[in-house]
Amino acid sequence: MTSQDQPPHDLAPGEPFVLRGVHVPATFTAFEGGAEIVTADIAIEQGRIAFVAPSLAETPSAWRDIRLDRMMVWPCFVEAHTHLDSTQIWARSPNPDGTFGSAASAIIADRETHWTPDDMRRRMDFGLRCAYAHGVRAMRTHLASQNEQIEQRWEIFSEVRAAWAGRIDLQAVPLISTDVLADDVWFARVLDVVRRHGGVLGGFAHVSPLVDASLERLFDAADKYGLALDFHADETDDATSDIVRRVATLADRRGGGMQVMVGHCCSLAVQDETEVDRTLDLMARAGLSVVSLPGCNLYLQARAPGRTPRWRGVTLLHEMAARDIPICIGGDNCRDPYNPYGDFNPLESFQDAVRIAHLDHPVGDWPLSVTTTPGALVSQAQAIVAGAPADLVLYRAKSYNELFVRHGAGRLVMRDGIFVDAPLPDFSELD
Repeated sequence: MTSQDQPPHDLAPGEPFVLRGVHVPATFTAFEGGAEIVTADIAIEQGRIAFVAPSLAETPSAWRDIRLDRMMVWPCFVEAHTHLDSTQIWARSPNPDGTFGSAASAIIADRETHWTPDDMRRRMDFGLRCAYAHGVRAMRTHLASQNEQIEQRWEIFSEVRAAWAGRIDLQAVPLISTDVLADDVWFARVLDVVRRHGGVLGGFAHVSPLVDASLERLFDAADKYGLALDFHADETDDATSDIVRRVATLADRRGGGMQVMVGHCCSLAVQDETEVDRTLDLMARAGLSVVSLPGCNLYLQARAPGRTPRWRGVTLLHEMAARDIPICIGGDNCRDPYNPYGDFNPLESFQDAVRIAHLDHPVGDWPLSVTTTPGALVSQAQAIVAGAPADLVLYRAKSYNELFVRHGAGRLVMRDGIFVDAPLPDFSELD
């Protein structure tokens, strides 16, 4: 970075200032005019955005000017779908062949051998420090909830959530098969931990003789206790997998007023076009939101020895956007047997999605998928407008091309109007 790209070191807490000449994706602003990236001045006072104006507009003379001419400004991110409890175990429990089945086996073996409270707290904290350094403001994580340590794991999560309060808002969803939730005792245990810890109800749903009854009772409980719902759905290239349609049918039957998110939705990409249109129309009518996990699905889907994959594992993002279905993009698993890659960096997830799903020409409103759209469903993340919290991420870039080519190099993170020192933790801590 040049000296013009660095904030002054003597900026006093609470001192009003103006970020001059920064570049902002227009979708985050109230600007009109057609340009994808606008040049703006952003005034910040007492931790909030006072105003956003075209660059070189008049501002109060007493306010300090900070010139960051080659910086692009985004709101802080919201991670809509990840797995904090299994993160950072790749070195000790790699996936031997990259398949879904091997990933599941490796996770279970690691969980039974290593997941002590201290181990989980240490790995979760490492992951959250990565996320904080990348500008994450809020996160929804799925927690393994299918064995006798369920209560202990949720207690550990709540301890970590309390330790991170004010930096990253955390929300949890039980990761448990809908077949297991057909059992009355297990359902009661899961519902209890979700309610006690302020979580979101859900699980991973797969086609089986029990799935419809389990989904129905999950909707009943969510309706009774005012809970949101979140499902792993159709994470497969099996065209007969139709969990999303079943979930949408239930949501539509109840009037579409519940907050219901479905993740993955991969099988939609290999189904008959007529059936797909019916399902997508139903999803839109029922008010479902979707989280796509392009990085993890790219790693897992269509993997077979000696065979080049023929598809990308992503769901039908453009077709959903055409129906105004709320779309989030998430990172999913991070450095575990389901995905050896990732760093809790939503910008990386977004870049993956742009390339994999052609979310460009124009990029348009797609940046909302890692910021304000999940922010409305999980917590935090607002547009760059007057009155919003000054929780921002600044990158050395003037265009999307510069941003993506350099992978967001030269990042600055601002929280409550203050530039924070948030270094990425070193992997040696995990040795």
